[in-house]
Amino acid sequence: MVKVRHQPLFNRRYLLILIWVLPIVILILHRSGQSGQTLDRIGRQGEQGYLLPLAGQAFYRLTLILPSGAALGDDDWVAEQAVERALRARLDEAGLRQWLAERQWQPELYRTGTYLALSLTLQEVPTPAQQQRLLERLAQPPELDWQALERRLRAERYLQARSAEERLLAAFGERPDAAVGIASAYSRLWQAPPRWTLSGDLDAGEDTAPPPAPRTGPAPALRTGEQRIPVDGSGRADTGWELIAQSIPAPTDGRTLARQRLAAELMSRLLARNTPPGSDYRWLWRPLVDGGYRGLLLHDWPGSPIALGERLARQLDQPLLDATRDALLEQLKQIEKEEPQRWLDLVALYRLPLDSHTAFRDTLVALDLEQARRLLVDTLPPAQSLHIRFDTAGH
Repeated sequence: MVKVRHQPLFNRRYLLILIWVLPIVILILHRSGQSGQTLDRIGRQGEQGYLLPLAGQAFYRLTLILPSGAALGDDDWVAEQAVERALRARLDEAGLRQWLAERQWQPELYRTGTYLALSLTLQEVPTPAQQQRLLERLAQPPELDWQALERRLRAERYLQARSAEERLLAAFGERPDAAVGIASAYSRLWQAPPRWTLSGDLDAGEDTAPPPAPRTGPAPALRTGEQRIPVDGSGRADTGWELIAQSIPAPTDGRTLARQRLAAELMSRLLARNTPPGSDYRWLWRPLVDGGYRGLLLHDWPGSPIALGERLARQLDQPLLDATRDALLEQLKQIEKEEPQRWLDLVALYRLPLDSHTAFRDTLVALDLEQARRLLVDTLPPAQSLHIRFDTAGH
């Protein structure tokens, strides 16, 4: 009879291996399970900040979001450009460069279609006191010859704005109260509450600060009807161009953003399908925090552009709606996978609810053909739009 020696199920060496390996396996599984839910982890940081934990990121990214204006009129354009150039000059000054270097903060300034951003790469999580001190330093105007800068910018604007398209847009964006000194425009930049984002290997934590007040004001007032502008005396203006445009409010949640985005994309695709031979167009959509607009520049377009959205709505079919919706959903998926910082910045820019990505996705999925057609009908309707063209009488 063979005597079987009892073997314990777990010997000491095996237990030691489990003790060291299991936490690593659990951490890996936990992080991989989060990979498809990156935007679900967006959180709040204080009253003005938003954060996004990104496990394994080797650095932290602190971004200051500075909303852009429409900058269509000459004075607004000059002020907008002056603010950016002054901020670049401020960042290039020795004192601020040294202050950033001492903290190992690497700055990058860039502009998108709706905001100017100062992004800083950091090795450690910044403190609120450091962020406030940075704001105070940035708010100090740089040492510039402001008059020379303004002359240079107005010369650039003059050369840029001679095209027919730019003249039409300038007429649309004219405001009687737009003229302000460019030094004053830089100072006003720092008077608004800051919009911060922070991403990196963070603990989400629970923030009990009250959410920022949503922007509840109406869309900026806009003249409606028809306006004519004189032909350039030099004879260089291409009078075949005309503009129809309307103001739009800033999106306040994911649902509004999805509806605006879908309408803009559908307009772009339908225009590409229905442009008459020999005609041209430029479709514009800028959902700004203040002064947002959408507009259509048309060149040698036969017939009246009035109620063009309504006419294009009749051309919308289910395959085009499905293809457009799928493209936007795929874009959101790619942002979540590869560039979640982009969505985080949008949340900070518009002060969106934290679950806006879910509302954005759900709204796109739920919209049917008739609802999508209604979005197009409501795009550039005559009662809410301004039609501008050149006055060619006597020419």
